Amino acid sequence: MKAVFTIFLSSIFFNLFAQSEEVKREIKYTAEIGTILSTNGETPFWLRANQYGIVPSQSPILTLRGTISSDYKKAITKEDHYKLSKFDWGYGLNVVGNIGNENQVLIPEAYVKAKYGAFEIYAGRRKEIFGLVDTTLSSGSYIWSGNAMPIPKIQISTPNFVPLGFTKSFLSFKGNYAHGWFENNRTDVKNFYLHQKSLYFRLGKPDWKFHFYGGFNHQVQWGGELLYPDPKNQSGIGGKVGSSFNDYTNVILGRSLGAEGDTSKVGGYEATNRSGNHLGTLDFGFDVSMKSFSILIYRQSIFEDGSLAYLSNITDGLNGVSITNKKKNDSKLRLQKVVFEYLNTLSQGGAIGSYNTNSRLRGGDNYFNNGVYRDGWSYNQTSIGTAFINNTSIIITNAPNLFFNNNRVEAFYLGIFGTINSSINSEIRISNSRNAGTYPYPLVKVKNQFSGLMSLNYSPSFLENSMVKLSVSMDNGEFYNDNYCFHLGLKKNW
Repeated sequence: MKAVFTIFLSSIFFNLFAQSEEVKREIKYTAEIGTILSTNGETPFWLRANQYGIVPSQSPILTLRGTISSDYKKAITKEDHYKLSKFDWGYGLNVVGNIGNENQVLIPEAYVKAKYGAFEIYAGRRKEIFGLVDTTLSSGSYIWSGNAMPIPKIQISTPNFVPLGFTKSFLSFKGNYAHGWFENNRTDVKNFYLHQKSLYFRLGKPDWKFHFYGGFNHQVQWGGELLYPDPKNQSGIGGKVGSSFNDYTNVILGRSLGAEGDTSKVGGYEATNRSGNHLGTLDFGFDVSMKSFSILIYRQSIFEDGSLAYLSNITDGLNGVSITNKKKNDSKLRLQKVVFEYLNTLSQGGAIGSYNTNSRLRGGDNYFNNGVYRDGWSYNQTSIGTAFINNTSIIITNAPNLFFNNNRVEAFYLGIFGTINSSINSEIRISNSRNAGTYPYPLVKVKNQFSGLMSLNYSPSFLENSMVKLSVSMDNGEFYNDNYCFHLGLKKNW
């Protein structure tokens, strides 16, 4: 047994440090400096949305950013691919400094990772998006969009689709299982956790022109210690929300506690519902890949409070179409990708909540809000999910008990990416949204809002591995204050 253990450790040591000249580990560095100036002192929507929480809401801003990262080893030639070990490791660190109305030092990424074959494990903060969506140009996946600072966690996953051999690669899967920690500078609960899992399937062999996708992601806020008075033990027992192993198994399984109704072990809210705040999406889609273009069509349906089981909120969700031009010609003006999305969260199963005696008519899902976790589905006071669900105080001041005071939204979005020539590319993001507040605190009048951004990225030949970034953005409408903004930055890669 000792000999076997010694051989095992020797194998790991060899895989970690052995590296031929043909198989390289790259270490990458970036440094960036930029400034943001606006006409009214606020940062427009599309300049700060889905930026992992690193762009302040107020301007002017001077920002400094730096990264160091090492990905898995890569083979230089096709033949060298077979020299790669099944085991590998990597890391990443990203530091951001903002100087302005509020001086900040932020660390949106700090992680170590390792893989063995198709499986990966990592610990720390890492930029991620969950849900079936175009990850490069989307308005933001509904449940986990990259809008907030990444939550620190430990995760096991299959980052890519893994074919099931007995189906001759017709059926593939990918998924993750994670445990995370929410921040303690909230106003509602401290020392509480994230449970997260996802599972997606793909029908169609990798080289087929058509693929179908289906799956789900499941997010739960659970456990912790209350930071607000709870004299009737509605949110917990003696100021504590259930954090035992039994509570954890209930969280994993999403088991209903309503049949038991035992308020001696859990708070009143959970005793008639479930342990923790459960939310996520059920996703479906398909893609078509032809010689000159590809199309991805996807749908995310929302589940949060049981309405989806009865299809009473089936009109809610994120719908998207992504079209990619596969022709290669960087020397001329070329439209490379177009994404159109429609988001609807107006229904929420109706206005009546779980107290409705007819369970099939229960609604009032009140997306991203929760009775126990009163700061809702947020991290560092920012929405983890779509940026269209938010907690603005600009025009909504009459919702004192809701962190997300605008979660009934209808939004149309268009994203465009193209190249102007071999050294310049451009990105456009525009949206028009209708904002209705919430069911408990509706807006007297639905507010329309247009937001847009156009950016140019220029890689000059006289600055090797560098990029000049220029963006112009605006807000115009009834929801945000009218605003125009200018962003200029310089980024260097090594």
